[in-house]
Amino acid sequence: MVPDPRSPVRTSEPWSREAGSRTPSHAGLADSSGAARPGSGPAVPVVVLNPYYTGLGIARNLHGTGVRVHALTSDAATPGARSRYFASVRTVPDGRDAPEALCAELLRIADSFGAVPILFPTRDFDILFLHEHRARLAPCYLLPYRDFDAVLRTMDKLEVAGAAQALGIPTPATLAVESAADVAAAADRLRFPVIVKPRFAYQWRHRGLWERIGGQKAFIAATRGELDALYARLVELAPHALVQEFVPGVDHDIVVCCCVVGGDGALLGHFTGRKLRQSPPLVGTGCVVEASPVHDVLEPTLKLLRSLGYTGIAEVEYKLDRTTGVYHLIEINPRHWDQHELGRLVGINVTWLAYADLAAIPVAPCRPVYEHGARYRWIAESELVMSVARDMRDALRVARTPASAAHSSRLTRACSVLATALSLVRGRRVFGMWRLADPRPGLGTVTRLGTTVWAAVRRRGASSSRAGP
Repeated sequence: MVPDPRSPVRTSEPWSREAGSRTPSHAGLADSSGAARPGSGPAVPVVVLNPYYTGLGIARNLHGTGVRVHALTSDAATPGARSRYFASVRTVPDGRDAPEALCAELLRIADSFGAVPILFPTRDFDILFLHEHRARLAPCYLLPYRDFDAVLRTMDKLEVAGAAQALGIPTPATLAVESAADVAAAADRLRFPVIVKPRFAYQWRHRGLWERIGGQKAFIAATRGELDALYARLVELAPHALVQEFVPGVDHDIVVCCCVVGGDGALLGHFTGRKLRQSPPLVGTGCVVEASPVHDVLEPTLKLLRSLGYTGIAEVEYKLDRTTGVYHLIEINPRHWDQHELGRLVGINVTWLAYADLAAIPVAPCRPVYEHGARYRWIAESELVMSVARDMRDALRVARTPASAAHSSRLTRACSVLATALSLVRGRRVFGMWRLADPRPGLGTVTRLGTTVWAAVRRRGASSSRAGP
């Protein structure tokens, strides 16, 4: 049986970010199950920005602890907003597109939560929003970072690579470019293939730009010619980028170290995992991630975070170079991420640990428990279904071989795709949206996915009709 990651706690005065800021109410006493005891004060509430995979996971991780979790969203139809684990869901302006309007709305509703709440971001844009408006928000909300400068350093992939190199942590050679001349110089210095990505992940995520770039967070160039062609397309959209040597390997060579570092620099808890499938492959987001012991990445993770002065919740990504057996640092994510609920399967509730640290509730450090032979997996339903559908489409394409051979080849490939998909969902699972005890987000996801698939089928049919016989 997986141990409860929450330990008995006592009332303590939460820390205050700035002199003169409002002090939150005391966190209530809790037993080992997290339930508040009679006579204790109310728990510090939580406000989650955006209730998709990440935000919904926060609410589910805090369910049963006595903490009331509220969601703010600019998309009232998002499936996560239907969760019964949110005490309230409010439609607000998007912090990416209308940060001033969101700040004004947060100030307007601040008194409605009953106590000063902790604000948890779920996107990089949320972090930027909190940084830019921290002076106005701090009197009304507990912000999740003690040092925003340290947070911004962790978001800067170039600075992170430099810090890793200074510490002797293996990391791919990385160069910043902002012109075709810079790209040519980088091509002379780096080993191909290379990967092209933004220096800050959010730089490619602005409304409209993401779609024009191609809806990917990075691109691989195998040759100098491919790199030149890729940058020629990017230069008009986002000329500032990074070119980095590509670490050879496949999706399951990518591992993550997920942890919470307390305000005093002590490790409160961690777990490690491996990506089994990304969408798109090699450069996408993990849609199936497995918790498993990867001991080699914990020490460099803590060394790097401490050197950057960062405390709080973090996901640090590495990739294994199987030709050398060395894990190379890729990037840091200084907030909750999509798959953070996975930790609960091995006894680590990163949300509770981060919450307790911010609310000044003492907790005992936790260690993950990986049972021998067990599989622990987090699954993004929509992304996995779409990924398998693309694989099936490719498998069923007509081969340039005799008809009988082509049919046999297609059938074999299709069976292989299905077998792989079934193998990915085995073991102890936690789904990003579906939960029997909280079914509405999952049902909403099915509806939204069906709409997306039907629209794609109609577009394909219309395209075929225009093409003619």
